[in-house]
Amino acid sequence: MQYMKKVCSFTGYRPQKLNSCLAKGSMDMNALKEILKSEMKKMLDRDFMTFQCGMAVGGDLLFAEIALELKREYAPMPIRFVAVVPCLNHDKSWNEADRLRLREISEEADDIVLVSNSRYYDGCMAKRNRYLVDNCDELIAIFDGQRGGTMQTINYAKEKRRRITIIDPSKSVKITLIEPMEMRE
Repeated sequence: MQYMKKVCSFTGYRPQKLNSCLAKGSMDMNALKEILKSEMKKMLDRDFMTFQCGMAVGGDLLFAEIALELKREYAPMPIRFVAVVPCLNHDKSWNEADRLRLREISEEADDIVLVSNSRYYDGCMAKRNRYLVDNCDELIAIFDGQRGGTMQTINYAKEKRRRITIIDPSKSVKITLIEPMEMRE
């Protein structure tokens, strides 16, 4: 798979944790969407043309929708959206509205990466998260410190010395940049 320019991956919370995070701060989902979109627009100025996420309900689908909006808004720029799917049936417990949203987003994707060509198994989400980090130049995260897959993905990105932008809605959208050591020098 050949990508032009730099690649940005995303990690973030599922709806329950995302709503909990938003409830702690003074922002709503629309404000979070505007902050995330603003960060992604800044990345376009820094030569990022490919955006990818793990296609989970919650933050991932929000990120995907914004990437597709930017693709339409900035046409004919060669912005790409890649849907990184962990396994064959990762949406098996989703409601019908979220499944429809997933299908619509997937139909607009420039590429779909199926990380595991099997049904859901314990560990397939972590494998997808490692793929996202291994195949990006920078990671954007919606994160307020809650334990789970997002924290594990951020920690893996630190190990791999990726630049990380963290958006923390619980602190009224404080944006923190974490850069690899060689970028600080």
